[in-house]
Amino acid sequence: MKRIAALIATIILIYSVYFDLTTGVIPRSSAESSAQMVDVQTIPVQHDPFIEIEIKPGDTVISIIEKLLQGPLPVPISQVVSDFEELNNGTKPEQIQIGEKYKFPVYNEQNR
Repeated sequence: MKRIAALIATIILIYSVYFDLTTGVIPRSSAESSAQMVDVQTIPVQHDPFIEIEIKPGDTVISIIEKLLQGPLPVPISQVVSDFEELNNGTKPEQIQIGEKYKFPVYNEQNR
């Protein structure tokens, strides 16, 4: 009897691992599943030159740009990162220093 119970438990375990690896157990929202089927193309966005801002404690590149726009980003984060690096001679967003001034891209109203 113990062998049958162990066999059934093993079969259930193998099936659950197989199901988890092939299908997954976390439900997806309809937005996520439809986004996976759509081929997303990044459109290059023209931004006004820049604005120079001094970094304060707690500031990040994304938070500063969101404050400038007073809302969400109109472009992908990867675009913001590449624009920031281009304006600041390759300085990566995670390397910004408190008290230093950096150039931030300013996105115009057309990009919203």
